[in-house]
Amino acid sequence: MTRVNHSGAVMVVEGVNDVRFWSPRKHEECELVDGEGKTNVVGCIQRLDSLEFSGVLGVVDSDFDALEKKESCSENILQTDAHDLECLLCRSSALDTVLAEFGNDSRIKRFVERGGADVRSSLLKRALDFGKLRWALRRLELSVDSKLIRVPRFVDYQTWSVETDGLIETVETETSSEGMITDQINSLPPADPWHVAHGPDMIELLRIGLSHVLGKLSKTTGIKDILRVLRSAIHNEELKNTRFGKDMHKWELRNSPFRVMQG
Repeated sequence: MTRVNHSGAVMVVEGVNDVRFWSPRKHEECELVDGEGKTNVVGCIQRLDSLEFSGVLGVVDSDFDALEKKESCSENILQTDAHDLECLLCRSSALDTVLAEFGNDSRIKRFVERGGADVRSSLLKRALDFGKLRWALRRLELSVDSKLIRVPRFVDYQTWSVETDGLIETVETETSSEGMITDQINSLPPADPWHVAHGPDMIELLRIGLSHVLGKLSKTTGIKDILRVLRSAIHNEELKNTRFGKDMHKWELRNSPFRVMQG
């Protein structure tokens, strides 16, 4: 982790994408540090807490913590109020900007009329097929090679539909757990779908949808381009009005005069 010699607030984040997101939104006196992973961020804040060191905030993805009712180990660590940053962005108006940038109005309108649901709801529904599977595997303590659950492998590009049965059957065969994963998925407790879905799955699904059904995305436009627009499109006021943003404001009040966000 980078060493910091700084008199203002410090925000420690998980990785380079988080640094890119927060750089234009942080207060001018706040220093950003790439913690190079959630475990490192949490460990850093815990060590600083033990030294009663003030002014340092750790920002991490919730991941499975909310689903497993796992409380934060420190009031100086804030978690996204969705599974991860990508989900938080797709839930926001930033998704509308991506659709305007890369989508096709007539194709989007035709898709909505045919399916009876808007793009955001449809994207979330498809991401949940993968998210529920990942959650079930975690509850069963089954380890699976990440390459086995690659999104493009189980999506029909022409209809933007997920081959759910094939997805589950493939993983059950690989793990020799016939029926177990299906049963676990069916018994998952009620949960906020934005905590169940995974951001990387959602962005990959969005790319596929934009390439055929929602638009005519060029082959040279990829995940990084979509993420770049998503990161830049969410308005600061909208971010501040999320539970995550409100928690950040509360942290600033508790740790005055340290500031981490603009405005």
